[in-house]
Amino acid sequence: MKNIYPPDDPGLPIRDAEYLLNGNSQILGRLKLHAATSDAHFDQRFIKPLERLAEHISALPATSSGLFSGEGGLFCASIELAFLSFQASDGRIFTGAESVERRHKLEPRWRYFCFAAALFYPIGKPLGRMIVTNARGETWQKHHQSLVEWTLASDTDRIYVFWPEDKAEQGQIGPSPYTASILHKILGPDNLAWLEDGSTHLIRDLFEVVSGADTSAKIARDVIATMWQKVRTREEARMPENYGRLTIGTHLTPYLVGAMRALVDAGKWVPNGLPFIVDAAGLYLVWPQAGHDIVKQGKVDGHEGWPSSPSVLADLLKAAGIFDTARGDDSGQVEVVDFEGNLHPAFKLKNPFAVMESYDPADYKKSPPKTLVAVLAADPIAVVERRVAQAAQPQVQPDDGAAAPQLPSSKGTSIDQESGEILNYEPVGSSTPVPVLSKREEGDARISDQGTNYQEAAAPSEKAEASDSKTGARDASRNPSANATSVPVGAPEDQRKVKEAPEIKFSDLVPEEIRREMKTPLSVELLGKVIKTWRERGEDSTTMRMTDNGAAISFELLSSMIRNIPDWVNEIAVAGLVYTAPATPGLKIMKVAIPEGSSKPREAIVISRYGCKKLGL
Repeated sequence: MKNIYPPDDPGLPIRDAEYLLNGNSQILGRLKLHAATSDAHFDQRFIKPLERLAEHISALPATSSGLFSGEGGLFCASIELAFLSFQASDGRIFTGAESVERRHKLEPRWRYFCFAAALFYPIGKPLGRMIVTNARGETWQKHHQSLVEWTLASDTDRIYVFWPEDKAEQGQIGPSPYTASILHKILGPDNLAWLEDGSTHLIRDLFEVVSGADTSAKIARDVIATMWQKVRTREEARMPENYGRLTIGTHLTPYLVGAMRALVDAGKWVPNGLPFIVDAAGLYLVWPQAGHDIVKQGKVDGHEGWPSSPSVLADLLKAAGIFDTARGDDSGQVEVVDFEGNLHPAFKLKNPFAVMESYDPADYKKSPPKTLVAVLAADPIAVVERRVAQAAQPQVQPDDGAAAPQLPSSKGTSIDQESGEILNYEPVGSSTPVPVLSKREEGDARISDQGTNYQEAAAPSEKAEASDSKTGARDASRNPSANATSVPVGAPEDQRKVKEAPEIKFSDLVPEEIRREMKTPLSVELLGKVIKTWRERGEDSTTMRMTDNGAAISFELLSSMIRNIPDWVNEIAVAGLVYTAPATPGLKIMKVAIPEGSSKPREAIVISRYGCKKLGL
């Protein structure tokens, strides 16, 4: 009777060349596109060597438990490195010191040199170390014939791989002298002859690179070494061991990650197209839209027992550590902004390279951030508002139990509790003091103490309001309000500090029910500023007017007041404040003649009739 525990090594199945090439069809498609040559030429130069290599190594792994350790891992490492090196060689000049005619002849051969050398680069050390047997204990003579030929001759359907315990070599992949002994069989005499026809040094350099020896082909060697580091990084990110120890039973995580990677590779997920959001800080999956895509991909791939619910998928991926939930809400999600400025809940990937192998944060350094938190942190208006809130702490008034002093008849200053203005006054022929307006900065003094130039941040808005407003200067001779608290000039400096009235914010102009429907205080404050500007517009305004569909506000005016217009417009649209035409419900920017009768319509946002009623426009 056969023991069922501990379990025996089940071995590896034999895979022919067709099976292995079909499993890497995507890379082959990219290789053919990059080669840009005829089918016959592509078959001779690329397909035939790949088929012979697949016959030689079949489904062998590259290592026992490290990189490319699964079935077919060694062939996968070879074809990936060969394609990337061939692609990268286009950006190099190998014969800069040669004549134009020589360069024309040699450059294509050097690029093919990179493909051929990279194809053999990973297989030397693994094949030199591993021992392959069949169930009867017969050993594959790797120098004599290919692995598929041996299994056919020995009537073998499964193979068993043993790794000598060599600590110095354990887990390593790379070139070795063994590779030079099979290079001519795999690459083929026709391709070697074509290389040698360009230069006899090409063949010598090729044998040197694939065997790991010193070589004069330093540019080609650097290309391959650089691409090998890229391949290693990709493999380290997608290794199944990253997502928990492989167990007996269904271990879905590697396949879930593979499904995401397939969606990216197939072009179904493109950077910053829903549900795939990318910035310099990482990758985000808009959920549950991305979950539905993964469910569909699993069905296409034919995985049995594949989850059919995005919520179950999210739980599995969070438990496996695929999603970074440390900085999200209770469910681990963050809010991201798409290219139209709409907000979406999303999960951030802990390791972006596991899904998007070509991801490079440097490519997105100059692009705006995609998370709502980062967008607000980068908004100068939001920064100013936070500093204003920190600076506007109420100042302590001396607690002497006495009532607020009445306005004296002598010279002094006062704070108007209604407007927050600092007033100077001095007596005139009666006992009633006449105030003189000295300055009105509305909190600027507090900001300037902290080194913040708030005037610069507010300048565009103030200019827009000044051009549209008919309001005149304050009457310099009006009396202070009854709420003004006077401070004698001769009082000590610490007693001259008075408690100011609460700051009047633009957001106070926004009805409470609208504020509740908007997500960010910044958007509410900006809406209040728009309301104030609308109410102060002149009859001949060139930036705002009422239309049949609502209040039209020109894009030019909004751009002078609001830094991130798409985000703001989308947020007020969620509250039902933006008019859109029935024929184009997604189009929020209209062409409006401002002022009425103008021959040149302007781009504008139209506050809907409902919004006008709610906002008092």
